[in-house]
Amino acid sequence: MFPLFRRAEPALPQTLIVGGRTVPLRVARDARTRRLLLRADATRGLLRVTVPPRARLAEVQALLDGHSGWIATQVERWPQPQPLVPGGRVPFDGGSLRLDWQPERVRGVVRDGDRLCIGGSAATLPGRVRRWLSTAALADLDPATHALAAQIGRRLTQVTVRDPATRWGSCIGGAAPRIGYSWRLIMAPAWVRHSVVAHEVAHLEHANHGAAFWALAIDLNGGSPASARAWLKEHGSALHWVGRSAD
Repeated sequence: MFPLFRRAEPALPQTLIVGGRTVPLRVARDARTRRLLLRADATRGLLRVTVPPRARLAEVQALLDGHSGWIATQVERWPQPQPLVPGGRVPFDGGSLRLDWQPERVRGVVRDGDRLCIGGSAATLPGRVRRWLSTAALADLDPATHALAAQIGRRLTQVTVRDPATRWGSCIGGAAPRIGYSWRLIMAPAWVRHSVVAHEVAHLEHANHGAAFWALAIDLNGGSPASARAWLKEHGSALHWVGRSAD
């Protein structure tokens, strides 16, 4: 005789405490997946488990329990949050700027040497600093991109900056070519930004990563992009933790 109702499985937690840090847990079913896949996302600061359609939540819990040591090791390697607070520092152009906030100042964000002079409400400081960084990024990347594009006889309709989690740059060709970047590149050294710009401009000629593409990218960059790629691999995740509050 079959039971009329299937016993409900216990729900998985939405967060885990790992090494004193609160880590969000995201579980997603995927019809293309045949086994459970666990990933520690250092950029977003969360754990992802991809599971087959018929997998039980108990299997996910067993996976997490069985990999607790691995999870702890991965989370320990993650960057620490870098909140934007009065008196703190923010990475900029390979160095850093101090957030010099004084409430009596006129509301705004103005750079003075190695300081960002900020007035107005402290509560809105993080958002205003991010907007300032985004504006600075566009002011740097827009002319640099157009200049390299002109070297290969290409014109762009638009250069934009946003906050993607997985790409430093992207290129869309066609009749109205445009290139977009992560505004967080303004926190990296100038030579790293230049390498990313050269990479995306090279895509205006070549939509793939074939030999011709790499030859052009290296020529536009003035040398191999290996050092810039290594810098982003080592430091890139930390740039995504700028502006996050501490746990």
